[in-house]
Amino acid sequence: MRKVTHMQQARRIATGALALGWLLAAATAWPAGLFSADSKGSKEPIEITADRLVTNNKEKWADFLGSVKAVQGKFTMTSDALRVFYTGDLMNPPQGERTGSTVEKFVATGRVHIVTDQYTTDSHQAEYVQATDIMTLTGPNSRVVSGGNTITGPRIVLRRSEGTAVVEGAGTERVKAVFTTESKEKGAEGGVKPKGEAAKPAEKP
Repeated sequence: MRKVTHMQQARRIATGALALGWLLAAATAWPAGLFSADSKGSKEPIEITADRLVTNNKEKWADFLGSVKAVQGKFTMTSDALRVFYTGDLMNPPQGERTGSTVEKFVATGRVHIVTDQYTTDSHQAEYVQATDIMTLTGPNSRVVSGGNTITGPRIVLRRSEGTAVVEGAGTERVKAVFTTESKEKGAEGGVKPKGEAAKPAEKP
């Protein structure tokens, strides 16, 4: 049976069977757990839509091109292009047989925007390596936002399994972080005191 090593399709493509391990659930808190992967991982399939798909089963990569959108559970990523590197016959499996394929790495480029239920990211490029569980965001003013908290820099390395992030500056672009905190000043009944209101003296018995 002849294998197809290159495929191009002009119409919008939906591929629901690519269970990519790189799309894991978000963590629960900023900043300690923001970048951690869910300990159980996500077993939901991913659906990728694009204007065009080009595959090379010999070199083991697949390119999704044009208005790319990848969705898995509560994780959504959009970009201009997405290249997936894999092993086995993921894009051209033998008929009636299990592929035994795995995704090794993905590289999204061009206006990359990631949305989860806990945080969002924006960058020119996002690269994820499955073996190390590390996601790297690169490009001017790459950023991660969670609630009112933001970190910005030209290179952000998210070590998801460790729950840590490293933000690196480059040239004249420096690292910037903005954290917001809630006021702990409360009134006698547990409400927040209006600004400028003085505390009332206790009444004598």
